[in-house]
Amino acid sequence: MVSGVTDPSPELRRADWFELFFDLVFVVTVAVLAHGLHGDPGWRDLGTFLVLFFPAWWAWVNLTLSVNLFGSDTGWNRTVLVAAMPGLGLMAAAAPEGLGARAWVFALGAAWVRVAVFALWWPQVGRSRWEFPAWRPIVYCLVPAAIWAVSAFADGPGRFALWGLAVALEVALLSFGTAQSQLMYRLLSVDHLIERVGLFIVIVFGESVFAVVTGLAEHLSGPAAAAALGAFVVVALLAITFFRWSTPSAERGFARAQALGARANMREAVLYLPFLLVSAITVLAAALGTAVAEPDHHLPSGSMAGLVGGIVGYYAVTGAIAQRLGESWRSLLRWLPASLLLPAAVLVPAGLLLPAWAATLTAAAVVLALFAMSKLTEGKAVPAQ
Repeated sequence: MVSGVTDPSPELRRADWFELFFDLVFVVTVAVLAHGLHGDPGWRDLGTFLVLFFPAWWAWVNLTLSVNLFGSDTGWNRTVLVAAMPGLGLMAAAAPEGLGARAWVFALGAAWVRVAVFALWWPQVGRSRWEFPAWRPIVYCLVPAAIWAVSAFADGPGRFALWGLAVALEVALLSFGTAQSQLMYRLLSVDHLIERVGLFIVIVFGESVFAVVTGLAEHLSGPAAAAALGAFVVVALLAITFFRWSTPSAERGFARAQALGARANMREAVLYLPFLLVSAITVLAAALGTAVAEPDHHLPSGSMAGLVGGIVGYYAVTGAIAQRLGESWRSLLRWLPASLLLPAAVLVPAGLLLPAWAATLTAAAVVLALFAMSKLTEGKAVPAQ
């Protein structure tokens, strides 16, 4: 127990309109970053996406956790959130050349966001509910901000080494089990946190719908319409699966982990694994958009990998989150192996042998089969002992 704090308990919070407005900048960020994954992306394109998307995701998570703890209903906090948006906008605008000519712009945007996070945390220093020491927001926010800013003026590999150092410092501080970090995890509002992550997932599913519709608008034909129909079924079923089963399960599991003080499980389920989930959905969205744009040809190898990897990655990360939040391996074995093996076994040959529109309809059939299996196992989740 931290001195001066008596029986702390989380405050009940729900996402409000202001937070939804704040998320608009991430709609643009996801769309810009996903653009590089369309067509026939290679490993370099995927690596570029992950390297640039993680700092943006990390910024969103830090701002979301700050609002979860401190609220967004004060004039100061709302002002800070609005002030953070141009920094995120800089990161999005720099993304097309984020590892090249515009890397310095991306770095300055990242530094800007860290200063905004500091502005949310600094007023809490010394307050009886938190008793955060002054050094923590300085080391966690301002030092990484300075590293990002310095990297804007560095050249070559040294710039990216500084990026890694800035992120590693923040990750390390979150991993230390200090009294303040224990208190922070204990006072997180589970309902608000799950809701905010869910709304971010909505943004990414929205990118999938956007890619499909714009692709159909630009290449309107029978095969393109068939590909769009298959793509929509895939996205809709994955979204229903997420919000019908994954979200309620995560809410129960997170509350259980919070009660048990399982900070590592909570940290992985909120900070890291959702990043992989969002990345998988974004990769899938790009592959579906490519299928609609080029329905009569075989999917390029990069897009075929995105189609298979996006679906498999979605189920793999969903299973990992469930396991970290307390679902037993016995329960996971009811659905996870089939969710990993069936898409690969069916869609790899489909992508090689069929035109893109038929491969996309095949993907819809595979996801529909997995959805039906999920309904059969509904309500049978078993918590780990």
